[in-house]
Amino acid sequence: MWWDALSTFQQVMFVIAVTSTAIMLIFLVLMIIGIDDADFDGGDAFEGDLGYLNDEPLTGIAGLKIFTIKGVLVFLSLGAWTAYLLDGVLHIAFVIVLALIIGFIGAFLQALAFRAMMKLESSGNINYENAIGKTGTVYITIPKEKKGKGKITMVVQDRFAEIDAITNDLEELLPKTHVEIIGLEDSTTVIVKKI
Repeated sequence: MWWDALSTFQQVMFVIAVTSTAIMLIFLVLMIIGIDDADFDGGDAFEGDLGYLNDEPLTGIAGLKIFTIKGVLVFLSLGAWTAYLLDGVLHIAFVIVLALIIGFIGAFLQALAFRAMMKLESSGNINYENAIGKTGTVYITIPKEKKGKGKITMVVQDRFAEIDAITNDLEELLPKTHVEIIGLEDSTTVIVKKI
């Protein structure tokens, strides 16, 4: 049987490699179907037990969280497969060093990939404070002296937006009038003046 032909070192590496690869595949399937796995990276569910895996000072390198559960799985998987495949080809000490290096590189690249993915996430909300001082165009008439709301259109946060607006001006602002945003009435309504 092929198992008996393997050295003890190869058997151990094979078990580690298969186990860590299988767990990584389970994480991948969970991620694809949208199950939130934040708790598996040392979140609230593991507070006090595995929470140290995400501590920035101990495991972070330049803002990367390398030693998360996923990072350790990548390290073990790549390192064990490397050691398993190279045992008997190279000297055992060189195999171990090479496996450690390849495992660490894999964990580092995994951390880079996840950081890049997290940068792509955004709430999608427009912060109307970013509109103050910019100009827009009246879309729906804005009643004078804050007697009601109208709408303006403008580009804010690189998006074309239709925004509720009021004015302190003494005359109503008609469609196609150019206005400047001078403040916020609330989180979704801007105060404008004619320019």
